[in-house]
Amino acid sequence: MFGSDRPARWLRAPLPLSACLLLALLVSCGFVDAAPDPAAETDLAAELPRLKPVEPEDVQKTFTVQHGFSLQLVAHEPLLADPVDACFDPQGRLYVAEMHGYPYSEEARAQQPEPIGKHDAGIIRLLEDTDGDGVFDHSTVFADQMSWPTSVCCYDGGVFALAPTEMYYLKDTDGDGKADVRRTVFTGFSRANVQAVANNMKWGLDNRIYVAGGTNRDTVLKLDGKEIGNLSGKDFCFDPRTMEVEFLTGGRQFGHSFDDWGNRYVCSNSNHIQHIVFPRRYLDRTPGVGVSGTIRSIAKDGPSAPVFRASPAEPWRIVRTRRRAADPRYRDRLPPTELVPTGFFTSATGVTIYRGAAYPPEFQGNAFIGDVGGNLIHRKTLHPKGVTFEAVRADANVEFVTSTDTWFRPVNFVNGPDGYLYVLDMYRETIEHPASIPEDIKSHLDLESGDARGRIYRLLPPGTKTASIPDVSDSTTSELVALLESPHAALRETAHRLLWERQDKAAVPALRKLLTSANRPTARLHALYSLVGLESVESSDLLAGLRDDSPRVREHAVLLAEPHLADSPELIDAILALSDDDDTRVQMQVAFTIGEMPAENLIRGIITFTQQDNINSDVRQAMATSIRGHANAIALELISDAGALENAGQRRFLGQLLEQIGGGSSADVVYGMLAEAATSATSDKALPLAVQHLGAGLRRKGQVLKLTDNDRFDDSQQQQLATFVEKVTESAESGGSQAAGAVALLANIEFNALADVAEELLTPQTPVPLQVAVVRALGNHPSNASADTLLEVWSVFTPQVRQEAIEALTRSNQRIETLLEALKSGTIKISEIAPDKRQTLVNHPRKAIADAATQLFDAGTSPDRNALIGKYEPALEGDADAERGHAVFKKNCATCHRVGQEGFAVGPDLVSISNKSPRDLLISILDPNREAQPNFTSYTALTESGQVHTGLIAAETATSITLRRAEGKEDILLRENIEVLKSNGISLMPVGLEKEIPPAQMADVVAFIKSLQKMKTSSN
Repeated sequence: MFGSDRPARWLRAPLPLSACLLLALLVSCGFVDAAPDPAAETDLAAELPRLKPVEPEDVQKTFTVQHGFSLQLVAHEPLLADPVDACFDPQGRLYVAEMHGYPYSEEARAQQPEPIGKHDAGIIRLLEDTDGDGVFDHSTVFADQMSWPTSVCCYDGGVFALAPTEMYYLKDTDGDGKADVRRTVFTGFSRANVQAVANNMKWGLDNRIYVAGGTNRDTVLKLDGKEIGNLSGKDFCFDPRTMEVEFLTGGRQFGHSFDDWGNRYVCSNSNHIQHIVFPRRYLDRTPGVGVSGTIRSIAKDGPSAPVFRASPAEPWRIVRTRRRAADPRYRDRLPPTELVPTGFFTSATGVTIYRGAAYPPEFQGNAFIGDVGGNLIHRKTLHPKGVTFEAVRADANVEFVTSTDTWFRPVNFVNGPDGYLYVLDMYRETIEHPASIPEDIKSHLDLESGDARGRIYRLLPPGTKTASIPDVSDSTTSELVALLESPHAALRETAHRLLWERQDKAAVPALRKLLTSANRPTARLHALYSLVGLESVESSDLLAGLRDDSPRVREHAVLLAEPHLADSPELIDAILALSDDDDTRVQMQVAFTIGEMPAENLIRGIITFTQQDNINSDVRQAMATSIRGHANAIALELISDAGALENAGQRRFLGQLLEQIGGGSSADVVYGMLAEAATSATSDKALPLAVQHLGAGLRRKGQVLKLTDNDRFDDSQQQQLATFVEKVTESAESGGSQAAGAVALLANIEFNALADVAEELLTPQTPVPLQVAVVRALGNHPSNASADTLLEVWSVFTPQVRQEAIEALTRSNQRIETLLEALKSGTIKISEIAPDKRQTLVNHPRKAIADAATQLFDAGTSPDRNALIGKYEPALEGDADAERGHAVFKKNCATCHRVGQEGFAVGPDLVSISNKSPRDLLISILDPNREAQPNFTSYTALTESGQVHTGLIAAETATSITLRRAEGKEDILLRENIEVLKSNGISLMPVGLEKEIPPAQMADVVAFIKSLQKMKTSSN
């Protein structure tokens, strides 16, 4: 959860005895730290001095805080220990989840032959400030005997406590400060990895509690023993009254936060700030729709951004890093950022948006993120970017808070009711998983050292010395409504929750007034949600929200109107009128909400929406999720509308719709749509569009449109289709300006037409762009006969055409076998296969193909990456030229990397890694699998029809997977059509670029990437 050893993430769970043999095997294979060479490590004790803690009275000397801010110590040991989450109740008391036992679970202790660890089970602590000076002076153990408490959340005079495998509800009914009610609510939370458990419960605007699911993959959530569903790769929320559960987009590591407008943010180790963009409930309602970017990494400086720590690296980390750097097994596997002890985000936790008004305006809405490995707090400003945000480093070349104390572990943050941010410091000597530290090093450590320590700080702005924490527990209903206007989100949320818990309908008139008269849009938003929570919202309230000056209020009013659409045509009209709202996020919510309208309005709404020419691509994806079961009806209306076929936006959307129909509908529906296109008054435009996109959808299933001798068509329709094929063929063979488009159409129908055109055009006399179009069409066509067609004329192909032909030859198993035979025979030279294609073949799901490819390509690349890097390193000291490197980039790298407006965003933006040293960049290029970040790991999918697709998983829904490959091309695969989906366990970045880029040019590429640092610095 808090550790920094990313490549060993799957090894972090404390191992039971049943796993000992596996661990021994892993050690022998070099997958965990093996014992060192005794000759090389003669006096380990001398190299591993224990760093001492700093006592609370001296801790202020260790901090450097920017912009005149200060950290006020408001609680420390012995009042509490190991704080990882906390929540304020209406009285201003603080409940704290104390994760005692980290990093060992009770099960791990019981299963070990020798005792490990020493601390009691986890605790929920209650802290009070009895004298009103803002410092907690009284502590009570509210509840204990919990293993790994990770979160606490107030409700109805008590708290929910998350302590995997359980979630409890705890309440004190007799006023002694201790829970006498203890009820198990949910069970089944995975404990497979202590650093990947569920965490961070947060109240949402909709009166539900939202929970970060963690990254453990084997959680099956249960309520009262009844299985609810698998939490793997998801977050969830629940209604604390009814316990109704909804699964959410999510599944990241430790950290979970809302902003004032309900946007959710998460983080995972180095990927320190991510935004949840697409709600899962919308993604799952329309089968066959692939959506990319459901969770966005939004840091402008990249996921593994540099950090500027003030503390030294721990001695044990220096020794471990030195060993790894010297061990070829580790140098071949770990990222460069893990081969140096410090300098980059590796342990990002607790991403939190500051939501008070006690700080200067420029700090409001900032993101604060802890890095427990770097003993620091990082700050970012958020800037709207389409439907999401861009997070920009707020403090140039420094961190907002640094400490020279290596025990400072800022794991989480809480927005306080006083408007200040509270910092939870677990305060530990070591935060790391036991399996990530070699046994001989570990023998000099105590991984639970500090388990009786812990601190909470209040982050104060310049000039502030003391402040009390407000008590609103006795507020009247009218006072609670007034608190919705507070500039401090914690007070607003508490008042909002209490209004919902009390269900006092006397609040309704005041809420209604607040909705239309409050100056703060946040107050109007809370008023609207409170009316909903009191089951008192009326159409007039929602209409007021839809007309609000704030786009954020309008956005939520659209969402809240969904349950009322069946009974209110006025609401439907008002929502559809917002389809061209100036705000992109309002448009996106309208696009989602259309899918909740009655069928007639849904169809009308989508058709109206699509009339816009410049719809944001994310909004267009949102609209696609709203189609539900009406794709056929919408497509029929658009096909028969001449105006729609002239409108660029509607034509684009119709194509997307037809492709969905082709890939997911019955043959009768597909051919019925084609017949409609052929016989409509708009057939000159509708028929080519239908063939192009219905055919593209069918190709996902390995099929094409049958336009001849098809008894689904009457004689008239058959004649029209025959005439169409004839015209398309003539247009293709003419070589004119329309030839390439005509060739592409032929990839969607019977193979004979395309084969005839290929024979005519694959000659030296045909312009290269048209040859490429023909080869691409052959590659897209499901017929494996295209492989023979390509090989017959291989000798006349120029290098550009050959590259496209090799792409075509790797699109199915049968074609791959033909390609391998051609390589064996010498028809195609080994050197003509680009590194990324070699990688695809040697990692093929079918062992026979992978073995044959490996045998062919082993001689083509250097198996010793370290020796190769050593050969290239001297060139880095030469006279490298960034402009020459730019040219090499455009030729070899731009298909997968984007810089500014050049290239394609498949792999990381090179600006984000320009901070690396020249040598580290060289390693990343020549040995990409040392880094192999999970979000850039390649997958290979084999479909039922024998097609092969390789790429990054760009998006997943309940019914589809989207793979992204070079040049940003995406393949949307329906799960029902996938036979095998296999992680290749390696980066999409290919091994073997030394065949394309000699040392001098590689030095130029490195110089070009390093030159991008100026772009990055100036933009921050």
